Amino acid sequence: MTMAAIRRHFVLYLLIAPILVYFCVFVFYPMGQGIYLSFQKAGLLGPVGFVGLDNYAKVFSSPNVWQAIVNTLILAAGITAFGVLLPIIPAIALAEIVPDWFKRALQTIIYTPYLLSWVIIIGVWMNTLSPIGLVNSALLWFGVIEQPIMFFASPEWARPMVIAQTVWKDVGFTALIYLAALLSLNPDIIDAAEIDGANGWQKIRDHVLPHLLPVIKVVFLITLLGSLRTFDSAFLMLNGRTADQIRTLAIFTYERGILAFDLGVASAAGVVLLAVSLLIAVLARFFVRDGTRG
Repeated sequence: MTMAAIRRHFVLYLLIAPILVYFCVFVFYPMGQGIYLSFQKAGLLGPVGFVGLDNYAKVFSSPNVWQAIVNTLILAAGITAFGVLLPIIPAIALAEIVPDWFKRALQTIIYTPYLLSWVIIIGVWMNTLSPIGLVNSALLWFGVIEQPIMFFASPEWARPMVIAQTVWKDVGFTALIYLAALLSLNPDIIDAAEIDGANGWQKIRDHVLPHLLPVIKVVFLITLLGSLRTFDSAFLMLNGRTADQIRTLAIFTYERGILAFDLGVASAAGVVLLAVSLLIAVLARFFVRDGTRG
């Protein structure tokens, strides 16, 4: 890059400088510090000595970390699958609604959970799914069950609950992304398909989904990387009966770093989470690009 090119685009470099500073200060520097700390024995006042790979040995010698890795991958798979595909349905439905006021009202309704904190969301779900909540009361009244289902205290419900809560929270946001992409679809294409006798499913399969495919790939990558860092929803549901099912790598890192104050091991666990996320991101990116070429 020549000085002439730098001078010609000086304003652009100036505009991007704050973003670069932000990433250097709040992303790359803390990341570097975490990697450095993972090779140190950490005390109350900071690192007190180099210990090599001892922290990583402690991480992988803990049975909890292997279960945490499995939990992280299972939750990420469920959140990604449902979080990418399910919002397509409300997005298509919103695109077909004619009255603008009704469309805006529905957009606001489905987007509202995304604005709520996880504490509020867990509270809403606990009230709804408690033994005396709406769901159990309805199932008992219709005779579907004989005893209330302990949703928040049953290991078999722990993972589905975390996945469902996460997808429910984000479905409105993702649906609006898909809706924005659908608004760029030429309506003449759909009209031509109707003239040719295509039904609703055929129009979605042959025209809507191919049009959404580039956006779906982007949402897939974003959702996948976000789900690998699942913490809030799983942590707020954590108890003695569900811990083995929903303790993720992020929660394991928190427990070792904040609760046990073993910052060296916690940093090593964080680096492991970073490595797993980068590996899966590279594989997912390769899969997406390979699918594009195909």
